[in-house]
Amino acid sequence: MLDSQSAAFAERVWEVASQLGNNAPKIADDIMGEAFPLTCSQARAEGAMRMLRIGIISEVKRILRNRHDVLTQTDFADRCDAFAPLVSDLRSKSYFVESAEEYVVVPDLIAEPDLLDDARRFMRRKGLECLAEADRLDALYAAVTGEVAPIPATISTDKPDMGEF
Repeated sequence: MLDSQSAAFAERVWEVASQLGNNAPKIADDIMGEAFPLTCSQARAEGAMRMLRIGIISEVKRILRNRHDVLTQTDFADRCDAFAPLVSDLRSKSYFVESAEEYVVVPDLIAEPDLLDDARRFMRRKGLECLAEADRLDALYAAVTGEVAPIPATISTDKPDMGEF
């Protein structure tokens, strides 16, 4: 995709997101036929429509997570200077809020603590799911090799708040 086409696609994603919310599958379904008519037609003919859709959803998610719109970007200082050190430690500019079915930028999470609570619970649940899957892989490794899987050092924090579920 040329840069101008990529920019136009991103702009269209934001237009549709303003109507449908930041739900990547809904946005992709709404715009992919219009944005890529020949590609969609060819994908249908070749039985690759599902793969194309997955790729477009992935790109829509990337666009939703990485908005660099200075006009609408809220400065964290607008919320409270006390949050700046906490926000600077975050690895993302937005987080998935399950109840809203969309990614929400950190300033908006700060402004709406219920959304922040939902985002942190979702992230924690996903982390625990990853750890459980790692345990299953360790067991598989031990069964396959007859060895105990070496456990690498885990990420530690000076604030191990597990929170409530």
